[in-house]
Amino acid sequence: MGPRASSPFVFLHSMIASRVPPGSRCFSARMVTRRAIVQTKASNKDEDTLLFDIPTGKYRDDDIPTTFAYPHCFEPHPIAKYAADELRSWLSETDHKSFNRRDAECGKMYGVLVCRQNDDRLGYLRAYSGTMPDVADPTEFGFCPSVYDRFAEESFYAAGERELNEMNRLIEKLEKDPGLMVQRDELVGIEKMCHERWLKAKQHQKQEKGKRAAIRQASEELCEAEFDDLDEQLKQEGAFIQREMKKLKLQNKQEIAEARQRLLHLEDRISRLKEERKLKSSLLQDRLFDQYKFLNIHGKQKSLLPIFESTPIGRPPSGAGDCSAPKLLQYAFQRGYNPIALAEFWIGKSPRLEVRRHNLYYPCCRGKCEPILAHMLDGMNVEPNPNDLAVESEADLDVVYEDDYMLVVDKPDGMLSAPGKKLAYSIKTIVEKRYPNATGPLLVHRLDMSTSGLLVIAKSKEMHKMLSDQFKNRTITKRYTAMLEGELKNHRGEVNLPLSPDYLNRPMQMVDLAGGKPARTIYETVDVANGRTRVHFYLMTGRTHQLRVHSAHADGLDCPIVGDDIYGSRDARLCLHASYLELRHPVTNEELILTSEPPF
Repeated sequence: MGPRASSPFVFLHSMIASRVPPGSRCFSARMVTRRAIVQTKASNKDEDTLLFDIPTGKYRDDDIPTTFAYPHCFEPHPIAKYAADELRSWLSETDHKSFNRRDAECGKMYGVLVCRQNDDRLGYLRAYSGTMPDVADPTEFGFCPSVYDRFAEESFYAAGERELNEMNRLIEKLEKDPGLMVQRDELVGIEKMCHERWLKAKQHQKQEKGKRAAIRQASEELCEAEFDDLDEQLKQEGAFIQREMKKLKLQNKQEIAEARQRLLHLEDRISRLKEERKLKSSLLQDRLFDQYKFLNIHGKQKSLLPIFESTPIGRPPSGAGDCSAPKLLQYAFQRGYNPIALAEFWIGKSPRLEVRRHNLYYPCCRGKCEPILAHMLDGMNVEPNPNDLAVESEADLDVVYEDDYMLVVDKPDGMLSAPGKKLAYSIKTIVEKRYPNATGPLLVHRLDMSTSGLLVIAKSKEMHKMLSDQFKNRTITKRYTAMLEGELKNHRGEVNLPLSPDYLNRPMQMVDLAGGKPARTIYETVDVANGRTRVHFYLMTGRTHQLRVHSAHADGLDCPIVGDDIYGSRDARLCLHASYLELRHPVTNEELILTSEPPF
């Protein structure tokens, strides 16, 4: 993160609590929510009704960040949190049903962007992701517009959607046409009749073959000449039946083909319409992508298709460009503002599958926003990804157990188990350096970077296989200790929520009831105090982020792990620790019970 003030922005609270002199532009959360939006607009010559003033004189220059936070992993700066609180206050008091989402089935992601104006004064912009029901023009309510308004009445996209909808209605009408249904039923009937007729003929052929075999057996006493005449006659009968079977097969094939042709004649128009619809839809989508043109601080413009052409999927996913961060940056660059700090937060109920918690801050998504923001932030002083930074240390590993075959270390939080794509420093690299004669993969299992605790390492390939088999066969007992935000009512229980990767929000996982992999967690409460619960977790399966999702999801424990910066809120650390391990030594057959005290 960039430079931060030495004091924790105490002046923000004093500003809000203090009296505002008559005529002053300083405003509190209460004042903002009760006055009209236009009363808090900036006072440029070209007055901007979407830029909300941050009172002058309340911040020193060294309190303002000089770098822009890496958008996919960051804690919002206090000045951005101030702007977010102002927006939260407005949302809590507005009577507009679209923005007051207390009773909505699903909440909404909002964003604020603190900017420096041309006269060096600070203000902030507001936006929300996607669209809002019954809100045609977001600017009427003080929110930044979409990068491209595809739903505008005069928009080519709206006209194209109407055309596609008309084609959908026509296709649906044709598919429900009574004549088509009759032909489909007729084809099914003819196929069934032909199949039954063929089975009957095959049965008759088999019976006749049996009769001929019986006649031959009964005629063995005939003289050779008579037997040859009879055998020839029986062969002729068999050949006749075979010719009839071929005729029947050809007849069946012809009758089915004629029925299919009659049906194809009716379905051909539907097929052509579907192909035409597919082509029109693709062309419309490409034209739409071309309308989403994103600026950066240098005024360079780039549309969605070239932005996403180098990504693994090669094309923009649905909804790309409609998140709040691109909207905010686009408007700021259009007005010549200098972006200072960003914050995005969720308001309302969580989606059914993902984990979103009311009022919590979230980083920008990766699947939709990462390629776009890489372009939009190009040329700005942006902090590096904090996950790519690590301080290499020569400090000794905290070894809990070691012999000639294996060792168990106490991994600290914030360190990778194995090298990542950009960060090589890890437990594995330390072990490789410390034990140059060790062979095989070394790590028998892994812990997330933020998780601390017991980690098993094999010193040979053979030992690795034997230990891995114990993990695979679940003969090892593993216990995690965690601190949860909230108080659990049940002393013991089980969470069964299948999980799958959220490809648009890597590395997040989501509950996937249809296609997710089974994930089962057993928990037991250890202690409840001060609004938090200490629990023991027992993993019955080992899915990525299983404990974190099962803790935070509304259908799980609905209590995120303290310090979970992905599914909850940041703290000093993620309070999740692998604290207990019970296994049988593959060589000595000794039962090992290893423990590590949680550092929280």
